[in-house]
Amino acid sequence: MTAPARAPFFTRVGPPFIVVFLVMYTAKVAAPILIPLVVAFFVWYLINALVRFIGMVRLGQRLPRFWRFVAAIAAICGVMTLFYALVSDNIGALMEAAPRYQESFTRIITSVAKLLKLENMPQTGELLADLSSNYVNIAKFIQGAAIFLTGMARNTLFVVVYVGFLLYEQRYFETKLRGMVTNKDTLRKVREVMAAVDIKIQRYIGVKAFVSLVDSTLTFAILTAFGVDFAAFWGAMAFFLHFIPYAGSFVAIFMPFLIALIQFPDVGHALMVLGVLCTSHAMLGHVLDPYLMGNNLNLSPIVIISNLVMWGMIWGIPGMFLGIPILAIVSIVLSQFDSTRAIAVLLSKTGLRPPSKRRLRLRKS
Repeated sequence: MTAPARAPFFTRVGPPFIVVFLVMYTAKVAAPILIPLVVAFFVWYLINALVRFIGMVRLGQRLPRFWRFVAAIAAICGVMTLFYALVSDNIGALMEAAPRYQESFTRIITSVAKLLKLENMPQTGELLADLSSNYVNIAKFIQGAAIFLTGMARNTLFVVVYVGFLLYEQRYFETKLRGMVTNKDTLRKVREVMAAVDIKIQRYIGVKAFVSLVDSTLTFAILTAFGVDFAAFWGAMAFFLHFIPYAGSFVAIFMPFLIALIQFPDVGHALMVLGVLCTSHAMLGHVLDPYLMGNNLNLSPIVIISNLVMWGMIWGIPGMFLGIPILAIVSIVLSQFDSTRAIAVLLSKTGLRPPSKRRLRLRKS
């Protein structure tokens, strides 16, 4: 008995590539609509994570679900209002000061080159000029970050509208699911898979938002204690940069250190700022974050870097902040299905644990 003929290579591989290309093209073209929608999706999940957390806290009588939603929305609105109040006063002054910071940084680079007697070496001058203008361009980074924060503020109304519709539609999800899946066994399996995905995504977004808020508060407090300019701005950037593994922590530490190095004549003061920031980020990134997150962000470093580059090309700076959460959620969803689990293993750093026996029994039933 002959084995059935395999489909041509392009027939098997071509459609997924076409789908990926169409998704990327749509994301690029519809960026003004999709970016607020993705942010609203994360805020919606954060609200549900807070509601779940408030429900776990027992102080006498348990709060009704409606009041838990009210408390969660009020908490998020309060943090966002405080966040924008602190940052809005800094953005204009910081953008004006950005060229002066760049000039001071260029002078520091030149002074270091003269001290090390490197300025007369061939092509060293061009290398230093290229370093200060392209690779460590403080002015461009500050202006790009300020544009990102102001863009987030401008899109707040759209985000609020999207979140409102998601919260309104949430009550009908179960009704729609029962209408889509009529078989009781299949419905039970779909519910269990969706519940597992839902809890993991809520945990990921809730933990990352909490640790990012702690990171932002600590950065603001440290820079304020050392008298570094625009501490609120750098604290706000630390919140978003915490969502970017590896590169985010480096930028959140290195940029305030450079500002302190430019601002203060005493190099020891800037080194103290660097040391305290490194200690803070090390405690959060290597102790608190893994303790709370567990294995939820088990992503390969090369996949993370490639994802940052891809979303940066598609959506610019917002894409770099949103790309990793999107990748984490996609990995969580793919790991819940046998047909896509291999892709989740490929995206992971250390591989995935085998499904539990309970889940295997459910799939065989």
